[in-house]
Amino acid sequence: MNFRKAQLSLVFTIVILFHFKAFAGQPEKQFIDAANPAIRYVGRIDFSNKENPRFDWPGVYIQFQFTGKSCAVKMSDTRHDYFQVLVDDLSAKVMKVNSDTVLVIAEELKNGLHRVQIVKRTEGEQGTATFSGIYLDKGAKVSPWPEIPKHKIQFIGNSITCGYGVEGKSKNEHFKPETENSYESYAPITARAFDADYHLVSHSGYGVVRNYGYKEKTSPNPMPSKYDQVYDMKEEPKWDFSSWIPDAVVINLGTNDFSTHPFPDKAVFQRGYENMILQVKKNYPGVPVFCIVGPMTDEPCYSYVKEMVEAFREVHKVNNVYFVGIPTYLMVSDHDLGADSHPNYSGQKKSAAFLVPVMASVLGWSYSEDEFRHK
Repeated sequence: MNFRKAQLSLVFTIVILFHFKAFAGQPEKQFIDAANPAIRYVGRIDFSNKENPRFDWPGVYIQFQFTGKSCAVKMSDTRHDYFQVLVDDLSAKVMKVNSDTVLVIAEELKNGLHRVQIVKRTEGEQGTATFSGIYLDKGAKVSPWPEIPKHKIQFIGNSITCGYGVEGKSKNEHFKPETENSYESYAPITARAFDADYHLVSHSGYGVVRNYGYKEKTSPNPMPSKYDQVYDMKEEPKWDFSSWIPDAVVINLGTNDFSTHPFPDKAVFQRGYENMILQVKKNYPGVPVFCIVGPMTDEPCYSYVKEMVEAFREVHKVNNVYFVGIPTYLMVSDHDLGADSHPNYSGQKKSAAFLVPVMASVLGWSYSEDEFRHK
């Protein structure tokens, strides 16, 4: 699953907010509902209505193959989510989903077998999406994704993991939903380097015990409170941890705890972080956990997390919890920064290039450097 960021060279048209009757109403089209077993879903998704699965976490992705020359999808959204579309492993343009809409993914393709991946670029605050199915040419077929990745990684994080501002042109511009792209965050880049499926459990501005800008030293609902949720923005239903078991978990939290004053007390922060790891270990007892700090913060977060990881290994008698400090100096210039001084695609690739060899040395996994080479 080593997708390259490139412009799609095939002859097709991406149409944003294409009206239902303009495509789906054509008599030569057929509808494949979302419950079709050939459609592959990865991420925290609510399947209580199997024909209309719903989700709001960033990075959720949908994969399928189809025959024929054209394809459209039926989706809806509670607000205005953005989605990255890849056809035949090449990045196409971006789809914006508002209300109930049919979105044309491809037209006038060469007749044959094609691959589609649809990735939720934006995070939960931007909306809850519903995927209802696929429109294909009459007589065309949908078929399963041919290559299931060898590994699974769960990422727990904040705006850096979400890909906040990753497509911003300057560190001085502010957040816009259209410049957020989870697909270009270090987390999916890392996963693709390892040929791994991934789940993102991430929300901008959230911390271990204190969220960004909160007036007190601790917040009532920091990131660990969301860890057992199917939805980012809803407390119910709860996630079934047995439904998807990762081979590794990466935690990248702490930046927001120390981004504004008042900072949390050291003991409170470390206890909160310890409890976050214990939450992970309760559900995935033998799975390695990598605790990352950076690249947007250093002290005191760096020392606090490093010290806590060392104590955790000793107190809980485990040797598969690891500290990884991604230095702030990796973001050496404005070239690496997007909106609100968050890492842009270049900066995110640098973080992945730092993290991947560390994880590989622990896990014994092979990896490709293609995903984080500078292009």
